[in-house]
Amino acid sequence: MNSRFRTPSLSGIVKAPGELLFIAGLVVAAGVLRLYLIEEKSIWLDESFSLWIARHSLWEGWRWLIEVDQHPPLYYSLLHLWIELFGTLEGEVRTLSALASVLTIPVFYAACRRLLGGPTAAIAAFILTVSPFHVQFAQETRMYALLTLEVACVIYFLARLFTSRVAQSKDWVGLAVSQALVMLTHNTAAVYLPVALNTAAGLIYLLFPAGVGGGTAYGGHKGSLADAGEEVNPQESSQSEREHDRQVETAQSLEEADAEAFWKNWVRFQGVAVLLWLPWAMPFIIQVIDVGSGFWLPPPWPDLVLDTFRNFHFAFLPSELPLRPVWMWGYTVLAALGLAGLLFAVSPYSRKGRRPASRGLFERHDSGERDTHPLETDRAAVLLVCLFLVPHIVALLVSLRSPIYAERPLIWTTLPYFVLVAAGIRVMGGSLRMSVPDLLTLRRFAGLAGLVSTVRLGVQLLVLAAVLGLSSLSLNGYYFWFQKEAWDEAASHVAGQARPGEMILFNATWVQIPFAYYYERYELDTLLKGLPVDLFDRGELEPTMEEADVPRIQALLAGREQVWLVYSHNWYSDPDGIIPRELGKMFGESEITDFRGVQIIRFAGREQ
Repeated sequence: MNSRFRTPSLSGIVKAPGELLFIAGLVVAAGVLRLYLIEEKSIWLDESFSLWIARHSLWEGWRWLIEVDQHPPLYYSLLHLWIELFGTLEGEVRTLSALASVLTIPVFYAACRRLLGGPTAAIAAFILTVSPFHVQFAQETRMYALLTLEVACVIYFLARLFTSRVAQSKDWVGLAVSQALVMLTHNTAAVYLPVALNTAAGLIYLLFPAGVGGGTAYGGHKGSLADAGEEVNPQESSQSEREHDRQVETAQSLEEADAEAFWKNWVRFQGVAVLLWLPWAMPFIIQVIDVGSGFWLPPPWPDLVLDTFRNFHFAFLPSELPLRPVWMWGYTVLAALGLAGLLFAVSPYSRKGRRPASRGLFERHDSGERDTHPLETDRAAVLLVCLFLVPHIVALLVSLRSPIYAERPLIWTTLPYFVLVAAGIRVMGGSLRMSVPDLLTLRRFAGLAGLVSTVRLGVQLLVLAAVLGLSSLSLNGYYFWFQKEAWDEAASHVAGQARPGEMILFNATWVQIPFAYYYERYELDTLLKGLPVDLFDRGELEPTMEEADVPRIQALLAGREQVWLVYSHNWYSDPDGIIPRELGKMFGESEITDFRGVQIIRFAGREQ
């Protein structure tokens, strides 16, 4: 199973104490940002559904997922175990996502460091730490933070496989297992990620048949086996030249064999990932058919795609901010700059028989990391672009038939995107070679070259300061201005006025779940009923109200003088307004109270 091609070990990820301190600081900062006010916002519809599933036994939860939902069981199963330990209050249930989001930081850093070196990894991890988009979903009882952590693990094992001199079994297994976990966490990722991975692998195989990195089977570097920094002496004896040619031919032959073994293992362990996911294959097919038969997401118009990227950048950035479009799209410019830098950077190792004295902008590894070799930057560019863009392209193509394009399931594509952004910031530093401690301590430079390097470093730090400032403004908007659906206020309003035995009606049936999450705390004797049917009685998550369902309303309300209607998400569950229309015919009085995302309508004064 060992292929003598590209894969490192966990040793040597973080060596310098300053680097370790930097990563620890990012982890602490990520924890603070993701736990701050985590319990303040109301549980909204999707979160309440996660809790509803998790409150069932594991088997019952899986059954309901197959019957009414479009997601695999991994996150819900973990949430089931989590609430058994910690309870179901808002902060408690959201902390699972916050923990996953915090753990993503060091894994992401380790992956980036293997691909492009410590400085680029530090910038990418910093961007992820302060990302408002990731903070938002770290505070949601949904699977998106866990999905991001799992994809970070996939990228980490990819980096190990692409940068080790000997591809080890544990790394192939790690890739297969982490990929299978992704596929068991979100159904769209079960398609997007394998397509992206294999597109990247196919392109690398076709474009760079000699391999994905810069090392030979001997552990040396491509080109001559001459000593580092020394020219091949043209006056050497013919015997030395023949010996040198023999060594090169042997190295090339072994590298071709290594490449063949690597790609055979690639196919084999992609199969392992599919086998691990296979128990969910039939439920996956059932869920895909259900989504294809009707789903509420809008078509992916250009504005929707642009909004997705704006949120990736700086979600919740104040609209009144001067030059807001410039700030909002700065990441795109940096990512393009980073991609250009990766594609056109001078290779770290010369192809003319010598190792250059300077290893260029994207220096990756310490000299002590003998089990690794650097990944050529053009290979890294192909990998990152495929992981970032292919999922969006696939989602848009599928949406031509059945709209499924949405920003939340694509959250994990921000990881390769942020690496490209970080590479763009590094490009601004020219050939600057600095470690993480160097970025923090600003070592002195001498002469004109030192002045240029200092200016470049200053530009980098200004860009990072802008990222921090814009992220802070966005986070302020998220913490103090962004609000979710106010189910807590709606439940409190009804609980304060409803009389014992009264009926509360719900459109879309499943809007009963977030209302009941708060309403059950009041322990009142009221009757909760859904329209057009009770909760999931049709085996549908979101049944649509139709004229044929009107007799049920009349039967439910026979003899009642007052009724409460909880009305939300009606644009797809009751698009014709049938429920309030019919209730208005039956009752002479109505009182509407609006909350964020939900209306409470009290109907009274029964018409004779």
